[in-house]
Amino acid sequence: MKSYKEYLEQSGEIGYIQSIVHSIVYVSGLPKARPREVVIAEGGQVGIIQSLLPDEVEVLMLETGGLRNNLGITRTGQYFEIGVSEQTLGRIVNPFGDPIDGSGAIGGVKETRSVDPGAPPLHARVKIARPMETGVQIVDLLVPLGYGQRELVIGDRKTGKTIFLLQTMATQAKKGVVCVYVSIGKRQSDVKAVEAYLRARGGDVFKNCCLVVAAASDPASMVYLAPFSGFSIAEYFRDSGRDVLIVFDDLTNHAKFYRELSLLSKRTPGRSSYPGDIFNLHASMLERAGQIKTDKGKVVSITALPVAESLEGDITGYIQTNLMSITDGHVFFDIERFKSGARPAVNHALSVSRVGNQTRQLLEKELAQKVREDLSRYEKDKEIARFGVDLPEATRAEIDLGEKIELVLNQDTETLVPAALSLGLLGLLLGGFWKEKKAEQVKVDLIKLTQKYQSGSLKDLEEKLAKVAKIDDLILLMKSYSEKVEASLHE
Repeated sequence: MKSYKEYLEQSGEIGYIQSIVHSIVYVSGLPKARPREVVIAEGGQVGIIQSLLPDEVEVLMLETGGLRNNLGITRTGQYFEIGVSEQTLGRIVNPFGDPIDGSGAIGGVKETRSVDPGAPPLHARVKIARPMETGVQIVDLLVPLGYGQRELVIGDRKTGKTIFLLQTMATQAKKGVVCVYVSIGKRQSDVKAVEAYLRARGGDVFKNCCLVVAAASDPASMVYLAPFSGFSIAEYFRDSGRDVLIVFDDLTNHAKFYRELSLLSKRTPGRSSYPGDIFNLHASMLERAGQIKTDKGKVVSITALPVAESLEGDITGYIQTNLMSITDGHVFFDIERFKSGARPAVNHALSVSRVGNQTRQLLEKELAQKVREDLSRYEKDKEIARFGVDLPEATRAEIDLGEKIELVLNQDTETLVPAALSLGLLGLLLGGFWKEKKAEQVKVDLIKLTQKYQSGSLKDLEEKLAKVAKIDDLILLMKSYSEKVEASLHE
């Protein structure tokens, strides 16, 4: 970026700050100013024009240090852009695209990208048809995702939302997908935890990830800018021909910071004091995700996973329902399931994926339907059992099956379960492999089988499962496979 003097000579216009309200300044003397144009102050501080008033220009300053009344400001004639290169991967950057991880400058051939270029046109969009694995069984089976989907992740604080997102990023980064994590107004300790998790998954994971961080201690204008900058980085890698996964943690925080800026600029508040354009702001941003066909004919995607925080399990809040109507479904992390010990605490009955099912094979659809029905009966039977009545044998069998399905679907934060292993485990369960075993033994067996699969001992399972088309065939296959499984558990 040029200096203040160079831009002043270029534009021939100089304005002066008349008043300062936190990150917002009011400037007189810029007659040709345009909305969204970048301005620069004498001290080098950069701002973006938010609105044009009768006698003044309202400017959102991205740097607030050294601002004072009557400080000179000039136009740049440009819209806000950030620099991106291939070497942005494996780094932690701020919303300007500058590194903040202490590892030096970002090298490579840099390309500048507008932070608000608009969504891809309709004619470039392609139907979502490719399944995207998260490595989390309950989501991959019951709330499936596809490349290019926008899926809201919603739940109370500390119910496992971020861990689920990191598991998804680790799964996709191992496949070579670019993963962009946008931290919006989080504490520095939270960002360090995210970095540590991704680095612990191995170099091939973190080298495919980029963290865009606007901390809670940064100016509200920086936090407001973070998701737009993150999307610009994602679009750079999408346009280079790579699939991208972008995570926004979280947009309820973003809405709060935008509300703060709007109230400071004296805009008319609406519901819950949020500005009237908050829906349009998030909708136009998330519309930039999707699966598109490039000019070269290649199909690439940006998959967006925005996060919304609920309060005491209430998902009917203003921002939460806004985001639900914008996205293609939601994964709900239930505080009650979390307290009961379920990990991950996903409530499959209240979660939905509107476009994910069109990426599934018949076997996966049938298995998901079967598991949903079994879990539904299990929940109803548990309610009856609470009254202490004598239960029929059939009801006790349904409760036993439901408990074991939940054991299979539960997983710790370190283990990523491939789709083939998940199908195999559920096939074993439905085929009666664990029918006579207690829950404690099932837990031990599941850990051993996962380790065996990861070591390559059961790799032939993938080839066999690839030939299965229906759930009945899956159960028959796993029954015939059960002797080998039992033998492997005692090796």
